[in-house]
Amino acid sequence: MKIILTTLKKILFWSYERGSWQYDIMCVLILAFIFLSPNRIFQSRVSPAPLTVRAAEIGPVDPTNLEQAIRVYLDRQGHSVNISRIEKAEDSSGETNYVVYQK
Repeated sequence: MKIILTTLKKILFWSYERGSWQYDIMCVLILAFIFLSPNRIFQSRVSPAPLTVRAAEIGPVDPTNLEQAIRVYLDRQGHSVNISRIEKAEDSSGETNYVVYQK
């Protein structure tokens, strides 16, 4: 029992000498965890950054169909998004933009 506790203490405090087989095993286990674990473990839970769409890119659109028009435009650009809200904004030159927030 004492040898198990001693071994766990050495592993926890990383007290094996560099170049020893125990050190090498710990490094291999860490690398195996990094490369073999599923990607969802390392994915961020932060919502994606908002996308900006210029009104000139989608053309004249009826305000009731704005979300559908932006969704079609973004799909053509290779962005599949779940739109939570759209805000109308103007840039410094006075051009109308739409800021698309994703879920």
